[in-house]
Amino acid sequence: MLNKKTIMKSIALLALIVTTIFLTETDDTTDKRTWHQQLPPCPCTNPDFNKIILNDGWAKDKGDLDTYHHGATECFRSYPYTKTSAGKSGQQCCYDSNGKLISSGSGAGTPDKASTCSGEDKSGTMKIRFFALLPHYFRDVKPWKQAGEASEAWKIYNKEWVPSQPDCSVK
Repeated sequence: MLNKKTIMKSIALLALIVTTIFLTETDDTTDKRTWHQQLPPCPCTNPDFNKIILNDGWAKDKGDLDTYHHGATECFRSYPYTKTSAGKSGQQCCYDSNGKLISSGSGAGTPDKASTCSGEDKSGTMKIRFFALLPHYFRDVKPWKQAGEASEAWKIYNKEWVPSQPDCSVK
């Protein structure tokens, strides 16, 4: 059985680790206008629309599309993370039922200041960067929730978390 002193040391160590991770992921000097421009642009078509392509830098998102990207059929996250002025960031790209990128509105994917994707499994689904979950919540999810009702929050949120705008015109 563990004694009280060992338990307290373990709790203190865990608190130190979590604080360190959070602080290394947080940068209050983030340039709110350009940090997302350091990320890879979204592919114009769903990376796995015809078949799953592994190790292509895009993993299928596990997120709640109906809540956070209403209107999207499927979303992907970039990996590995990109070191930006905001920290270890990642791109999120969402697509309609025809596999076309949604680059505006409630269904558009938004970049993450704290990337939660570390790669993909055999089915192309994202693997989680567990140590990034807390920073992601405070730096990406919480601001979205504070922006208001789900049906309107994206209008405020997307001003700082600007969806990728690649040139998808037919050439």
